[in-house]
Amino acid sequence: MNTVEPLLKVLDIHKSFSDSKRHIDVLKGVNLDVWSGETISIMGVSGSGKTTLLQIIGSLDKPTHGDILFRHESVFRKSPNAIAAFRNANVGFVFQAHHLLMEFDLIENVMFPAIISGRDRKKTQTDALDLLHDVGLSEKVSNKPSELSGGEQQKVAVARALIMSPPVILADEPTGNLDSLSGGVIMNLLLQFNKTMGITIIMVTHNEPFAKMMAKRYRIRDGILFQESD
Repeated sequence: MNTVEPLLKVLDIHKSFSDSKRHIDVLKGVNLDVWSGETISIMGVSGSGKTTLLQIIGSLDKPTHGDILFRHESVFRKSPNAIAAFRNANVGFVFQAHHLLMEFDLIENVMFPAIISGRDRKKTQTDALDLLHDVGLSEKVSNKPSELSGGEQQKVAVARALIMSPPVILADEPTGNLDSLSGGVIMNLLLQFNKTMGITIIMVTHNEPFAKMMAKRYRIRDGILFQESD
């Protein structure tokens, strides 16, 4: 790696939930250095906090204590509007459910994050067409999501996550709703974009073989993050 400092630092992240009946400590001091271009998987049993951690890294949720540093800058010391702008520009999300807009065609779905950010529409359309070609859907750009298979819909979600050329992709069970063959296609696409675009990928998964496709593997247990050895 040519980077002198990590692209992203997770610093002593704690996350607790409380109500009138109970207090739950989900994350208990998670630390992680993420270098530009890395591929990382995070595993753990259901309810272990792996999705919560991913959402905090992506600034979708705030920690009870701790911070995320992105290129040396604190994420959570920013204003709410600045956090939203940071997220739109720097983080692409791929979820287990594709969350596509069913009333729009594929190219409109891929363009959506860039349109929200105010980017030039003509350039965005060109970029979206290129990404749909890269994921193998160039012949279906005018189709609606309902006309696609589950695997194809997730390909659109991957393309949408890349439209802003973010340095980081956060993938939360991206193959969870797919059969093993379709899931393998999505994994290979993510790794392809990691190699060709240098995008850092952090993925939460229950799938051990897919987790092992990432260069670094971690597991959350009792609110603590552990790196797994080969």
